[in-house]
Amino acid sequence: MTAEEKKRATLDFGDELETPATLPVDPNAIKAATRAAGFRETPKSPDFALIAPTRPTRRARRKTGRTEQFATRLRADTLEAIYAYADRHEITLAETIERAMSALIDGEG
Repeated sequence: MTAEEKKRATLDFGDELETPATLPVDPNAIKAATRAAGFRETPKSPDFALIAPTRPTRRARRKTGRTEQFATRLRADTLEAIYAYADRHEITLAETIERAMSALIDGEG
């Protein structure tokens, strides 16, 4: 088999295929036709600013330069107690944990 015989096949549809020109369609006509066919408009997504969060929005915390991450799962009441303490003393969650550790270490002494 020669290189000439190994050439890939090409598809040639010729120039006889022409795409017909599309006419502009009135959007109101489309809406009227879809309503007549029984379709309804897609409901708009809710505005997330109007949806009440399950937990009150927390205030923005100041930057502290802490770079280490600590992730854990807590019971809901423990988490709420940590947030309440931080909000009451206007400190970050990291400061709350640092104070708790300091109190635990001092208590062992």
